[in-house]
Amino acid sequence: MKSIKSKIIIFSILATLIPSLGLGILAFQQNEQMISENVTRELRALANHASRELDLWTKDQIYIVRELSTSKVLIEGLSLTSQPQKNKLITRQKVLEHYLKSVHKKLETVLELTVINTESEVIASSIESPTPVPLPQNWPENSSIQGSVVIPPHWNAHYTTATLSISVPVLSIDDFILGALIVTFDLRNIQSSLKDSIKSPPGEVLLLDKDDNIMLASNISVSNADNPVSLDHELVQRLQDNPGESEIFPGLHQQKVIGLAYASEKPPITIIANRDYESIYAAWIQQRNLFIGLISVILLIVTTIAFRMGHAIVIPLQRLICATEKIVKGDLNVELTTTQRNEMGQLTLMFNQMTDKLRQNQAEIDAASTAMQLKNQLLETLSITDSLTGLYNRNKLNLIINDQLARYARNKRPFAVLMIDVDYFKTLNDSLGHIAGDEILTTVAKKIFHCIRSVDFAARYGGDEFILILTETTVDEAVKTAERIRSHVANIYCTAIHETVNVTLSIGIIQSEPEDTSLTLLLSRVDSALYEAKHAGRNQAYCMQPKPTAA
Repeated sequence: MKSIKSKIIIFSILATLIPSLGLGILAFQQNEQMISENVTRELRALANHASRELDLWTKDQIYIVRELSTSKVLIEGLSLTSQPQKNKLITRQKVLEHYLKSVHKKLETVLELTVINTESEVIASSIESPTPVPLPQNWPENSSIQGSVVIPPHWNAHYTTATLSISVPVLSIDDFILGALIVTFDLRNIQSSLKDSIKSPPGEVLLLDKDDNIMLASNISVSNADNPVSLDHELVQRLQDNPGESEIFPGLHQQKVIGLAYASEKPPITIIANRDYESIYAAWIQQRNLFIGLISVILLIVTTIAFRMGHAIVIPLQRLICATEKIVKGDLNVELTTTQRNEMGQLTLMFNQMTDKLRQNQAEIDAASTAMQLKNQLLETLSITDSLTGLYNRNKLNLIINDQLARYARNKRPFAVLMIDVDYFKTLNDSLGHIAGDEILTTVAKKIFHCIRSVDFAARYGGDEFILILTETTVDEAVKTAERIRSHVANIYCTAIHETVNVTLSIGIIQSEPEDTSLTLLLSRVDSALYEAKHAGRNQAYCMQPKPTAA
């Protein structure tokens, strides 16, 4: 059970926490949502800027390759290579290589230039071992691809950088495809354009190939790595399925970042814009921590005040509780002192008056309780005993027999029943007087009681008849008890007439049997046994033997 002090403290804390935390949480949630929306908007702008710059850069490179493909040197060189003039072919190849190397020196963004014929055979290149560039199958015959072909950007292990290859067909004067010029560009040349140092919002841009490898990043340290860094495929797929929607995920160095993705078709690149989570929410986290600290200080102050208020109320109440506890335990010698003149002082004064009244009432109650207990004991004795002999009366006898019958039905342990009758009692009563007759009955009852065990029962059945219930006893054992009783009552000294009276008893004995299903049947059988004892001449015990048990 919580005390009043704890309830006051809890109420004070809740009264402070609920409105403060409610308003604080609502404000911080709205602030967090606003920050998230602003960051998402900035990341979209950053990704769109990178996508636009990549698209413009790709178009510029296509334009450069197209201009080079119209060179007279390339057209003439490819035209002669198709003619079976070996000496001229070798000469023209050297001319093409010299031309390609001279162009390569002038173009800083180019890694290599390669010329192939219509059968995709390398005719000349600006380097000795040109990197194989996969072109679409049947590209010369397919009219839909007779324009420029942009090879998907990928990480080039030879150059340890990401490259973009563009293939443009070389046409003869009559627009017949002679071959193609393939130019491989270094994607690092666009790195400075991925972000505008002045206009672009803070963040980082990543360019991913189809295998989710980071080919290029606005962060120089990532772009200059010797080996490509891969992102989790499931993460990239999730970002691609929700273009423009921000998500929190682990960054390149496992730090928490917020980012989103766009997929570019030409060239096929995934653009991811992300920003460090801690830098975004640093101010928000600082405000949150300040708010928590402020709430903690307020709670400490409120708790201290509530504790003092509860202490001022609870201490007097605890004294009253302790005093009341003593009264409950029976100690009425309790008296409280108080110097307060408020409600608590008035309550203490009334408590002392109540204690005085209780002490007075307790004495009266104790006296009445003692008298009541004596009367209850007397009533209980009278309700189950015979007033003359002190043995059980007939009502109690009926209950005892029913209980013994129930026990016998459960455990099959027999009990014996004795019905005793004082011989010629009416003659004794008439000749000696009723007072002497009552004394004879009382003496017989006492001797019967002393001749049985503590677990047996003796009752006055009516007039001069008595019934004994011997628990877990057979008829053979009951006969011994009957003879002992007869011998004890043979000579009774009667004080009413100052003479010794010869008293004899007739006793019927039976043993419980399965057929004894009721009180009436049992008493009927023992009454028959008593009749046989009287009919045989009285002053004897007649034993009705039990029926043999069927095998």
